[in-house]
Amino acid sequence: MIRKSVFGSRGEKELFSSLHSQWGAKFDLWPSLPLAQIIDVESVGHYLKEKELDFFLKTNIDYTLCTRSGKPILSVEFDGLGKGFSRQGEYVQQAPTTDPHRKLKLDLKLRVAQNEKYPFFVVAFEESKSLDKDISLTIVDGIVGQVLAKKEFRESLRTLYDDHRDIIESLPSSSQQDNVQDLVWDAETLAELKWDPIAKLAAKYEHDAFERGIIKSYKTEYLNDPELPNGDPFTDLSVLEKRIEAMKNAVRVGCRIIADTPKVAIIETVWLRNFEDNIVSPLHIAGNIAELLVFKRALDLAEIYGIT
Repeated sequence: MIRKSVFGSRGEKELFSSLHSQWGAKFDLWPSLPLAQIIDVESVGHYLKEKELDFFLKTNIDYTLCTRSGKPILSVEFDGLGKGFSRQGEYVQQAPTTDPHRKLKLDLKLRVAQNEKYPFFVVAFEESKSLDKDISLTIVDGIVGQVLAKKEFRESLRTLYDDHRDIIESLPSSSQQDNVQDLVWDAETLAELKWDPIAKLAAKYEHDAFERGIIKSYKTEYLNDPELPNGDPFTDLSVLEKRIEAMKNAVRVGCRIIADTPKVAIIETVWLRNFEDNIVSPLHIAGNIAELLVFKRALDLAEIYGIT
């Protein structure tokens, strides 16, 4: 019998459609690719046990973004059953399933990906829903955008100094380090604005809001759940260590932005599950989303109140 759909659930299909809509113009998106087609079996055979290797050869990945030439860029697993997510190379399950080995299987996929330095993320509905009723972007788009931005940034670093060597070496030695840091910051920002659709749209809304005088100023607060331990991390090393450990083990991270407009203060608070890894920061993505939403609300209110 032929299946009605190649997707395991409506959630899987909707995420695929969303990713294809956002990224299909520049990349190929493949569903259900065998993991062994993404990562070479020869590179994993020396550290996987026999049963693990057998699973590796049989398992698939839900979605894989590839270049037009077929090179894998990143992969995403949609966990509609366990409602979980990945964090630092480990699967964090949120709901019981009928498969007692679900965590073991996803942990193996994540371990292989981490060992091979391949971007692989487990997400669920929380990461795949639209950010706003008028914005089709999702948290997953932010994850993809950050991976692509980091890739371009790393590649630009290889030639950054050589491209600006004459300018840098013409400066006093005391100013050269600051100049290099500015160049690095600019390269990182440009890469993000090129590849991260959330950061790009947030920057556009911010520019429009300030250009029209709708927002005069705003402040940003970064949040942690549970809250970080009290104390001054700059004077007490033990407090710093405890805060680093708390950030690593946070259930959620978030960002609150308070923006002042001529009519009212606008507050947007964004919480994301802590899917931190070596490539992607949920705190950074939360900040981008909060900026996008607060500046969009400011522009929407400007239309209501007739602010030009």
